[in-house]
Amino acid sequence: MRLTTRSLRAAATAAVAGAAALTMTAIGAAQADDAGVRVAQQAGEAPQTQRDAAPYALLEAGDLPPAPTPWTAGPVADGSGGERFCVGTRVPDTGSVHRDFFTELDTSADQTVHEAATVRDARRLTAELRDAVEHCAERLAEQYPGATVRERDHGRFHAIQTEMPESSRDVNLVGVARSGKFVTVVRWGQMGPLESAPVGDFRDTLRTAAHKLR
Repeated sequence: MRLTTRSLRAAATAAVAGAAALTMTAIGAAQADDAGVRVAQQAGEAPQTQRDAAPYALLEAGDLPPAPTPWTAGPVADGSGGERFCVGTRVPDTGSVHRDFFTELDTSADQTVHEAATVRDARRLTAELRDAVEHCAERLAEQYPGATVRERDHGRFHAIQTEMPESSRDVNLVGVARSGKFVTVVRWGQMGPLESAPVGDFRDTLRTAAHKLR
C-alpha cells in the first residue's frame, strides 16, 4: 500500500472552486471478475430506452457502502455524465450510460458504463482510465496549489483525500472494471479524512459492478 502526502501553495480563489469538484472518492482499477453493481430504481422511475436493451446492469443503491442516511439512486441516463473525478471526460459519451447516487448528508457516488466497439477497444480504454486514476493525485496537486493531497493505492482502486485551504477535507474512492466490451468507472466520496473511507465495502461494490457487466 502506498501513501503519498503533498502540501502545496494555492490561491484562495482555487480553494472555493476546487472544493465542490473534489467532493468525491477516488479509486483504482479492478479486473472484470473483481467488481459488480446492482442498479437501484426509484419508485415510479420511467424506463430508459438504452438501458432496457442493455445486456448489463448498473449498481443499485443497496450495492453501495453503508451511509448514515439512505442512498437515493438517480435515473439511468444516456451519456458519460460529463466531467468525472480523476477520469475527466475520457469515457466516450456515445455508447455510455451513467447513474448518480446521493444521500441526505455529504456522501455521493456515481457509475458510468461504456460499451466499446470491440474487446480490444475496451482494453485500451480500461488501460487509459486506470492510468488516469493512478496519477490522479499528482494532477490534483498541480491543479490546486496550496491544497493537501493524500493518496492510498489499494491495488484494485485508489483512495484520494483533498483538503483545500480554509475549506473542506474530502475523500474519494475510484475504481475501473471491465468485462468483455464493457467498461465501468465507479466513484464514492464524502467529507472526511482518508482514514474514514470504507475501503472494504467499496471493494465489494466494485466487485459487484464488474459482475453486472457480464
